Amino acid sequence: MRRYTILSLLILTVFCLGVSPLRAQAPATDLETLEERAFKQAAALVNPSIVRVETVGGQDRVGKLITGTGPTSGVIVSRDGLIISSAFNFIGKPSSILVTLPDGRRFPAVVVATDHLRMLTLLKIGAENLPVPTAVPEKDLQVGMWSIALGRTFELDQPSISVGIVSALERIWGKAIQTDAKISPINYGGPLVDIQGRLMGILVPLSPGATGETAGVEWYDSGIGFAIPMSDVLKVIPRLNTGKDLYPGLLGITLSGKGDLSSEMKLDRVRYGSPAQEAGVKTGDTLTKLNGRPVTLHSEVKSVLMSLYAGDTVSLTVSREGAKEPLTFKVTLTDKLVPFESGFLGILPVRESKNQTTSGVGVRYVIPDSAAAKAGLKPKDQILEFNQQKVTSPEMLAFLVNHLRPGDAASLLISRDQKPVKLEVKLQKTPEAVPAELPTQAIPSRTAQENKAQKIKVGHYKEKLPGSDSSFWAYVPENYHPDYESGLMVWIHPPGNTMESTIFNEWKSICEQRGIIIVAPAAQDVIRWNRDEADFVEAVVKAMQQRYAIDPTRIFLLSHGDGADFAFDLAFKYRELFRGVAVTEASLKSRPPETDPDYPLSLYFALNAHNPLNQMLQPRLDLIREMNYPTVFQLIKNDQQPGEYPEKPFLEEIGRWADSLDRI
Repeated sequence: MRRYTILSLLILTVFCLGVSPLRAQAPATDLETLEERAFKQAAALVNPSIVRVETVGGQDRVGKLITGTGPTSGVIVSRDGLIISSAFNFIGKPSSILVTLPDGRRFPAVVVATDHLRMLTLLKIGAENLPVPTAVPEKDLQVGMWSIALGRTFELDQPSISVGIVSALERIWGKAIQTDAKISPINYGGPLVDIQGRLMGILVPLSPGATGETAGVEWYDSGIGFAIPMSDVLKVIPRLNTGKDLYPGLLGITLSGKGDLSSEMKLDRVRYGSPAQEAGVKTGDTLTKLNGRPVTLHSEVKSVLMSLYAGDTVSLTVSREGAKEPLTFKVTLTDKLVPFESGFLGILPVRESKNQTTSGVGVRYVIPDSAAAKAGLKPKDQILEFNQQKVTSPEMLAFLVNHLRPGDAASLLISRDQKPVKLEVKLQKTPEAVPAELPTQAIPSRTAQENKAQKIKVGHYKEKLPGSDSSFWAYVPENYHPDYESGLMVWIHPPGNTMESTIFNEWKSICEQRGIIIVAPAAQDVIRWNRDEADFVEAVVKAMQQRYAIDPTRIFLLSHGDGADFAFDLAFKYRELFRGVAVTEASLKSRPPETDPDYPLSLYFALNAHNPLNQMLQPRLDLIREMNYPTVFQLIKNDQQPGEYPEKPFLEEIGRWADSLDRI
């Protein structure tokens, strides 16, 4: 237990206990006794309002999280049976909910509504004349105050108690009180109270960066916990009591620049069909105010928007090129945006050597029936301008195309046979098939001896990262040329089998032909991947990037069977690193996050047509397509047995898919 000997805490403790101030000079050894009595009295004051919440039935697992079966907590918020708890307690969608009062009475409860922004759920039981705790006035909350986290577990006569201080206010983008009291699932939904037993807030798992039903659970018992201030809870209860769920409000804008401390306030994108677009906000506008308050940092924008609900109204003031005065728009937020979808031109760019500089972007291959093919683009053309903007690299061309949608028109200025040519294109959707023929780009021949002379490690080898007990194997084609960037295939083996011999033998010739390096991290325990091994995989990939010339647009994950779960975890965690995931005899088990326009991710599924379970995956794959992930779905219809690794023709198609990840 902590000891705070500053005078203010002692005086507060003394007054709370009804002890005369004249006795404040008690020996220092008595302070712990006084503190203990104060904590117990605070808990006793709120104890009649803390209930035990138990759930029955429902899902055993949500995403990667196994849902708990033990009791959790709730707080009475009205005399006629309204109880507030953490939404986390009900993510398994239980078939029934039971609430036990401190006096032992037990009631069935119904869910009235859920607040998906602050992760609260309002319950109702059939009871009357219930005790409602006193809330701390918002103005009285201060950093450094005692904070006592309580929960109702197996003992009805007294709650669980954990003591700390308020370490920060307005955390998680203005939504939460932060405390260093130990928080665990048993007191999610329970109260955080002050030394006087007044309700400061409701304990919930939250995350500074992640969103969703399970966000913040990883902070369990970490010394950092969060509570929704009671002033906010009381404001939202009338809305929840109408029976309608509340959702985070979405505006539909992204800002230029990276990071919360960026001061670049120009709108990089205004999402198609979003409230911002429908109100008249445009890409290229510069945001200056939100709700009348000046904003100069990305974090200030998040602090305003991430505390609002769908249906709330926000005002935006922007400056626009050519406009004489700032423009102000009133926008009503929504709970759902049209999934982002980039336009597709239909070319593969020339992959130049590091020592080669040319103007524009060379066309290596034109994908059949694409927008580029219909506009008349040909291999060896040089794209100089896109929509009157000069193009200096494939990355820049991809950026410009990525900001348009399928169906949008664009103009091209190209050089053909050293003559300028203007073309008009109408962008399309990204195709859902891999070209049957995809020529490789010829690069100068390179021998293993030349690489050895430059101390470049090629061939099949195994290593450990410095300071790590985990190992990886790699294959670098003998014809690897350090002046040209290669693709990188990250093999994630299924639990129980590294499949090293199979992957090396089946992929060796494909990698030589397509210019792909293999790297294969191994799980410490070969029978399973642990989620904390994601950092090791990332470190291996970055080590390969430092050692070899790797094309960042052609780094992809490959897996088979149950290894796909970990592969998708990696892809969604490290969006800036991976550009594709190809899996065989596996699918995506949970709903993927929203597509990220800055870090596009392509997916490839190869499933055995003879496996009846695979036939049931079609609705899930349709959902992935609805979210506008570029997706290839291939049913293997040969005589292979379900679960077997695909034969060479199907692997060659994956090789062509990987070789075209830099498509524009």
